[in-house]
Amino acid sequence: MKRGIQITITVAVVFVAGACNVPLLYADLVWNGGYHEFSEGLEGEIDMINGATADITGGEIGILRCWDTSSVFVYEPSEIDLLRPSDFSTANVYSGTIGILFALGSTETHIYGGSLDWLDPVDLSTVNLYVKSYVLDPTGGDFGDGLLTGFWLDGGSFSIDLVTDEAISHINFVPEPSCITLMLIGSLILSRITKKK
Repeated sequence: MKRGIQITITVAVVFVAGACNVPLLYADLVWNGGYHEFSEGLEGEIDMINGATADITGGEIGILRCWDTSSVFVYEPSEIDLLRPSDFSTANVYSGTIGILFALGSTETHIYGGSLDWLDPVDLSTVNLYVKSYVLDPTGGDFGDGLLTGFWLDGGSFSIDLVTDEAISHINFVPEPSCITLMLIGSLILSRITKKK
């Protein structure tokens, strides 16, 4: 009887939270609004809510979940096993090590460098990769759904496994390598025109 009541209450909480679009928080550490910094130590799980902003500049985090309009900035030597932006949050990865990036909702993620093992964007999420060059092997990687290799704008190399074949449709390459080529050709033409005058 007691067990049945507990299950009923749990189902009701899940239903109400879903209906009200309220995140179910599992973490021991919750950053509720404001600015936060994590620079050393080990934390199993962190939830960011109510527009919280955080700089991750070191240490190790098992799971970092960003809800609603929260924003996170990741730098080395930080390590995050699972980075999960959701709702309308923003993740900015400048360096550091990310095991899995699982982006959902209408999130926007910007990756400028560092190490990312697995990438799994779904829903309406967008992942912007700031690269100098890249190669896509559509059947490569651990899952056979794609392997991205190449170089960040800062010259560092990357190798990213795509978890699903849908993942590539969520990725923007900034700047597009073809745009770089067009810019170079345009600047050469302009320099010749300028020299002739």
